[in-house]
Amino acid sequence: MTPVRATVRLQLHAGFTLADAARQVEYYAALGISHLYLSPVWRAVAGSTHGYDMVDPTGINPELGGEPALRALSATARAHGMGLVLDIVPNHMAAHADNRWWWDVLLRGQRSSYAHWFDIQWNAPLSEGKVQLPVLDRPLQDALSDGVLQVDRDGEAPTLLHQGSRLPLAEAGAADAASADVCGLLDAQAYRPIWWRLGDDRVNYRRFFTITSLAGLQVQHDDVFETVHRLPLALLAEGLADGLRVDHVDGLADPRAYLQRLRGAMDAACAGRQHPPLLWVEKILAPDEELPPEWTCDGTTGYDFMDQVSAWLHQPTGEAALAAHWHACSGRPASFAIEERLARQEVLERGLRSEFDAVLRHLLGMERDAVAADARWGRTVMARALAALLVRFPVYRSYATDQGSSEADQGWWSEVLEGVVREERPDTALAAQWIAERFWTEVPEPARDTLRVRFQQLSAPLNAKAVEHCAFYRYGVLLSRNEVGSRPDLFALSTRALHTRALMRAHRHPQAMLATATHDHKRGEDSRARLAVLSEHPQWWTRQTRTLERTAKRIGLRLPPAPVAAMLWQTLVGAWPVQGLVEPHGFSARIVQWQVKAVREGDVWSSWTDPDTAFEARLERFTYDLLTHPAAAPVRRVLEQSVLHIAAAGARNGLAQLALRLTLPGVPDLYQGTEGWDLSLVDPDNRRPVDYVQRRGWLADPRSWPQLLTQWQDGAVKARLLHRLLEARREQPALFRDGEYHTLHADRAVPMLAFLRSTPDA
Repeated sequence: MTPVRATVRLQLHAGFTLADAARQVEYYAALGISHLYLSPVWRAVAGSTHGYDMVDPTGINPELGGEPALRALSATARAHGMGLVLDIVPNHMAAHADNRWWWDVLLRGQRSSYAHWFDIQWNAPLSEGKVQLPVLDRPLQDALSDGVLQVDRDGEAPTLLHQGSRLPLAEAGAADAASADVCGLLDAQAYRPIWWRLGDDRVNYRRFFTITSLAGLQVQHDDVFETVHRLPLALLAEGLADGLRVDHVDGLADPRAYLQRLRGAMDAACAGRQHPPLLWVEKILAPDEELPPEWTCDGTTGYDFMDQVSAWLHQPTGEAALAAHWHACSGRPASFAIEERLARQEVLERGLRSEFDAVLRHLLGMERDAVAADARWGRTVMARALAALLVRFPVYRSYATDQGSSEADQGWWSEVLEGVVREERPDTALAAQWIAERFWTEVPEPARDTLRVRFQQLSAPLNAKAVEHCAFYRYGVLLSRNEVGSRPDLFALSTRALHTRALMRAHRHPQAMLATATHDHKRGEDSRARLAVLSEHPQWWTRQTRTLERTAKRIGLRLPPAPVAAMLWQTLVGAWPVQGLVEPHGFSARIVQWQVKAVREGDVWSSWTDPDTAFEARLERFTYDLLTHPAAAPVRRVLEQSVLHIAAAGARNGLAQLALRLTLPGVPDLYQGTEGWDLSLVDPDNRRPVDYVQRRGWLADPRSWPQLLTQWQDGAVKARLLHRLLEARREQPALFRDGEYHTLHADRAVPMLAFLRSTPDA
């Protein structure tokens, strides 16, 4: 195994395959990277751009080149002193026809050997013991009368077709059924196709967040665990990979037990090697949250560091003025906590309704078994109490099991209960306390175990959907703080606090990843660094936005709603090309793509389920006019002046966070293409093709440091700093891997963070 020094995250798909990655190994080796950290390589839905819609974990995706290409990439990496890190997806699989296990469940229902593989509530109301599939583009009766459900007999077995997708048909009666009797044929199936709009209320299988095309796996079962991990463990055992990254660990029934089992299997697969295999988890930590000490992993994938270093770049003195400006111009709350609470309530009532109802039904069943009829709370009060607990949960989830719980988990629950008692009706508060007592009783009992699992598996996606996918797009005090793993209401971080977190990481997880850009980020690392400068000049920014609005109105542009416009100004200033708007149409297309996603995620003026295409068309027209029409040149001049005012300071911020990522305790992770200035937006913008010719040129750039600093706009200075620090890590691996971290006290009059890394012999 190659000792880890630094990783680079590569997004694989049909347009950038394993062979394409192999062609860049020489470059990354020269840069100083030790490991290629790959997006999922397992068989996925055809045309997948990310690999998380896996259909078969026992094979390598042929669109990426299959297993031969993976072996070739590993061999090339080894020849250059590098290794591979693989991304595994134990939480879910694609609910797709190419998933043979899911297909078998649809075919045979509860009789399928794979029925327990997926987290299906067979006894949910209206399910009739069938899988509820929200795949129809119209109500079932309309689909039948319109003839859009048809039987296809051309294959080896008859299938049910709907708008290009297919479903299996049980053998009984399928061969002789007439197309005209599709309704009778459906009655004989183990599934029921339903209108997609009913999905959030009727779906009876656990999903990845609210995505009905991704069905939750139950890796707590031995056969599921062994099958899902057989190939990754075999690749580790053969030396083709050095470590694993676990996707969405918070979706699992018992992350602690899972990680302990996985670590044991990995250690057994790699027994006798000098270095143990690496194991990282994708986990969003709250600011005061730490990984449970019983988790046998090397740390997180770095969202926590991304938040810390970004917050450190912000000036706390700017928060009040920016929050007041946001509230005044948008009319929305100045407090993120209010937006978050509203979003959580909406997500529970809509997107995660079926998951909420499953927990509620279980609680009502526990109440019937334990409480006399005249003393029961009943459905309405119990629903209020359950929602009151969930909307206040300050972390993704707790990790209680029948084996006990941590002090941290108990602290989170105490905090939540205090809020419920203080803010809710007395009956709601008492019912919430009753739920907590059921949750925390350590007497082993299947009903309590099920309650813990279902509550905790609901808490995590609720947090993600409500905060990152909704509230972040409604709250615009300063968008550099609206980032995955961040809390906008924790506006800034002191130097002392950053030192403290670095010391904790050095002690507890010295090989945790340090990221500042990812495939999931909302804004590129240098866009956030530039926007952070606004925290130093809040009054100036307030004046600039007013000037932008007045200028736009003067030339006849019809501004979007105030909150949308306020977020747009920030986005434009943060993403504005360093060397000017030389490709206005391409830049406009990127901004429009971001804006449509933003208003849909925010779910105020448009949404994914009910897109207001007329509103979105007006936004698109406004954005194109703003950025390309000659008459809008005065507005663009104000934007350009705003960017020029803060761009150099933003670049300094970007270089500072790069230096910290490469020198603080942990393993620095480079996201593909971010060697130069990263002003990208949320996906798919942050997954655009990488210009490797340019990056190889930066490695060979003959300019001196003073020249690079003078000509900082082209990004070569950032690439040079990255390369030099990666070289330092290559030359002194022990210093950066095991070296102690010492804080140094700088002159208080100079804003500075200073520290020393040392080893006993240095």
